[in-house]
Amino acid sequence: MVELRVLETWLSPACRQAGVESGTHHMYYVYILRSEKDGNLYIGKTNNVERRLKEHNGGHTVSTKNRAPFSIFKIITCENEESARQIEKEYKKGYKREELKREIIGDVAEWPKAAPC
Repeated sequence: MVELRVLETWLSPACRQAGVESGTHHMYYVYILRSEKDGNLYIGKTNNVERRLKEHNGGHTVSTKNRAPFSIFKIITCENEESARQIEKEYKKGYKREELKREIIGDVAEWPKAAPC
């Protein structure tokens, strides 16, 4: 029987550029980011939210590099990658999309009102 050992955790070039250190992550997360530039949302899944936020804000993600900086709007903890994939899909295309719109409207309703001119 051959013994397999992991000598080091592989990190993508984007991770290394963002200054992310390797580590072991077992949980998966669906994360929703809000662009501070245009107010639009980005929905994704990961096993390391901090790393992904650094990648998005560092311009290392093609689909979001022109919309940075981002802040975290919501994080959903999942038991595994498959459940994260399913929840991500629901937020992008399913009934959770409407739920998210209601949350945004509620969030906007709490913003301070502009003074009348």
